[in-house]
Amino acid sequence: MEVAITFLKSNNNFNKTIELINQSQADFLHVDVIDGLFVNNTTPFDKGKLEALKKSQKRKEVHLMTLHLEKFIDVFSYINPECIIYEFEATTHHNKIIKYIKDKNCQVGIAISPLTNLKKIEPYLKKIDQILVMSIIPGQGGQKFLESTPERIKELLKLREEKQAHFIISVDGGINKGSMELLKGIPLDRVAVGSYVCNSANFNERIKVLK
Repeated sequence: MEVAITFLKSNNNFNKTIELINQSQADFLHVDVIDGLFVNNTTPFDKGKLEALKKSQKRKEVHLMTLHLEKFIDVFSYINPECIIYEFEATTHHNKIIKYIKDKNCQVGIAISPLTNLKKIEPYLKKIDQILVMSIIPGQGGQKFLESTPERIKELLKLREEKQAHFIISVDGGINKGSMELLKGIPLDRVAVGSYVCNSANFNERIKVLK
């Protein structure tokens, strides 16, 4: 299982947090982008932050919790992410957005909220590279992991086998030692974790606990 670190909640400032992530044994830098429209929060990015993210040697994935997806895809493809993930409810033009991301030479991920009907994502499962299961309501760091999440992942695993699809399954939200106990035995591909690692004194120690 891979670990991707998001820096929304951290005991350190942005630059120090990115430095610590770069020095850690994390597999990915997970970049949350929130526009204040899709959800009630914002993550401001200036040119300096974009440059710092671009220079990071970590593999990167961008998670767009935004409307106006093409605009944000244009901006954040600049940091050379391996994958760009968008929220399923942010558009009704999925084939268009999937192609737009692929045209940036990026893998495509779809994030599903706890309320997303899995039947609605079935037509796109063979076209994408990742399903990001939100185990909280999108947009706010530090929320409690929803205990319905393991069953949702099991449904996705079944769908992946039935559809003979190849997307990875990742989980984002409320990830810590306790929530990982709830996920024990489920063949997860990746977790995105924030405050559990970034509010700690030892990033690698927390990453090791998760793995």
